[in-house]
Amino acid sequence: MMLPSKELKRRARCVLEGKYFFAANMACSLMLYSFTVTLILHYTGLGTSEKTAGITFYYILWVIMALLGSLLEVGLIRYVYLLSRKEKEPVAPKLSYAFQKQPDTYILVYAFRYLLALVWFIPAILETRKLPVSYLEALSLIKALLPVCLLVLAGVLPALIVSLPYGLACFVLLDQPYISAREALMSSRRLMKGNYLRLFKLWLSFLPYVLLIGGTSGVALLWVKPYFHTTMSQFYMEVSKQKLPEEPQISIVV
Repeated sequence: MMLPSKELKRRARCVLEGKYFFAANMACSLMLYSFTVTLILHYTGLGTSEKTAGITFYYILWVIMALLGSLLEVGLIRYVYLLSRKEKEPVAPKLSYAFQKQPDTYILVYAFRYLLALVWFIPAILETRKLPVSYLEALSLIKALLPVCLLVLAGVLPALIVSLPYGLACFVLLDQPYISAREALMSSRRLMKGNYLRLFKLWLSFLPYVLLIGGTSGVALLWVKPYFHTTMSQFYMEVSKQKLPEEPQISIVV
């Protein structure tokens, strides 16, 4: 019997109960990395350059930094995955795990997934190039940003749909660290057959938490990121026919 999203999320909360210290610290490190990279790229001024070479270099740097951030996030995913499997908890969880286990394979997997999703946001990216650099009043700024926001919203659904077949590739690599990127992606596709709608519903169930992240200026991400990856661990363990450990009922509703 396939477990509903509600049950997978309940099991994820049980797994993380009393274990949030390391998970939240790893999520905090990832946030600091993203903030630092964004700040550095902003102060280069390349993003507002009028030269094509400057803009191109800016996006190349952005992609490189995003891929490095994904490698770091593998460390968090591995940590909550081990917790989900009830394996011995690492004494000192390492964000650098992917750098030690075929980092090129992880980079290829994430690059492929990002490319599939990013192509749907190209219109929004191009539209941002039309935004005026000079200061605008609040009303004028809202009008200028409206087309960009609409294009971003239009790209979210197709980006999610094309990402579904490869959503488990990272977990496949954690179980089989020496296979190729292509094999990991194909294994994810096989595992996802008949499960597209289930995973889509699971992802959509986290939409309120995305709003919570925005409402707390990103602070809620310290809780949401480990929660999401742990829930995904539960989903992967189920579709890959791994035995799900029995979890005690908890009274706290989140």
